[in-house]
Amino acid sequence: MSLLNISTIIPSYNRANYLRLALDSVLGQTYPVAEIIVVDDGSTDNTREAVQQYEGRVRFYQQNHGGVSAARNKGLELARGEIIAWCDADDIWEPTFLQRTVSLLENDPRLDGAYAGVVHIDSAGNRLPQENRVAVPPDQLYAALADDCFIQTTAFVMRKQCFDQAGWFDTDFDISEDYDMFLRLAKRYRIVGVGEPLVQYRVHQQNTVANTTRWCESRLALTRKHFGDPREGGAALTVQQRRAHAYAYRAAAIKCLQDAADDRGWQYLRQGAIIWPEMLSQLSTAYELVCGNQAPGLRGDAAHMNLPQRESYMQQYLNELFRLADPALARHRGNVYGNTYLALGMLSDQAGNWPAARRYLLRALQSNPRLSARSVVLRRLLKVSGAGRITAALRKIRA
Repeated sequence: MSLLNISTIIPSYNRANYLRLALDSVLGQTYPVAEIIVVDDGSTDNTREAVQQYEGRVRFYQQNHGGVSAARNKGLELARGEIIAWCDADDIWEPTFLQRTVSLLENDPRLDGAYAGVVHIDSAGNRLPQENRVAVPPDQLYAALADDCFIQTTAFVMRKQCFDQAGWFDTDFDISEDYDMFLRLAKRYRIVGVGEPLVQYRVHQQNTVANTTRWCESRLALTRKHFGDPREGGAALTVQQRRAHAYAYRAAAIKCLQDAADDRGWQYLRQGAIIWPEMLSQLSTAYELVCGNQAPGLRGDAAHMNLPQRESYMQQYLNELFRLADPALARHRGNVYGNTYLALGMLSDQAGNWPAARRYLLRALQSNPRLSARSVVLRRLLKVSGAGRITAALRKIRA
């Protein structure tokens, strides 16, 4: 079987200090790359000089600063390969990234794209605790992406004809431009996930997602583009539309919590819950809120989390949320508190603090006795407790 021709596009804006590492990782792939295109989006650093040492192996194009969407579109315009692979200038591919993803398209012509998981690294290249191993069946991908974006552009490959047919990047979005593209592609094409992390995604202060206000505005605007305006749709909105808007507000809330804009974050959360109250009852919502102030790359790192402090914080803000809540939200109170203590118990277990984990898990069952029907909760409780204690506690809860 003949190899597919791959065009790797690297948009770069003032990333000369990282660009060589990205280029080396592309050149070091076990699956050959037909061409590498660096689109310099009007950098004022020494990006040109950084690329010169790769003369003959890298195509370099410089344009006036127009934003990441314009840079990605220029790369698509220049690309001659059958497959487009994106490597952002501050990220690094593992040597087998293309082998593991492109070979799927090579072996199955019914597949149009593929994405891999990522690990997070800091500005110095040190690995951070957070990683992403999400892989959703192709027929479920659009619905999953409607809730949240879990694909990184730098870990994504796609047949070029799909970009040409679905349309290039929307230059109205300089943040979330990739999310917009993923939704359009997932709606029309078969895209498969590789759960293994094969890309190092760098977290640093110059990331385009660092501007909280712009990020939140862009995230909400993107959802309106794809799922309508919730202020105009009213009762006519479908469940998927309501979910999408609710999760967009949740994403904005978490972004604000990371930036210490807590009051604004909880306002966003309440707005989302009003649109689709069931969002509050999701364990993932409670978990994200408990981890709320942790920076990207560190989320879920229980070893460096002050869980008693997070418990107190959650009690304060949840009490305020339900004090202001209308009846549609208030009926989710037991689920929300139960999931909050369940999340605290999971994190305490991860941190190796079993007495605290046991206490939180029992509080979860007290807040929402229906959790006792979930085997995963009971198995975790069994792990951190003696069997006798569990039996006595359950009898007390169910009495």
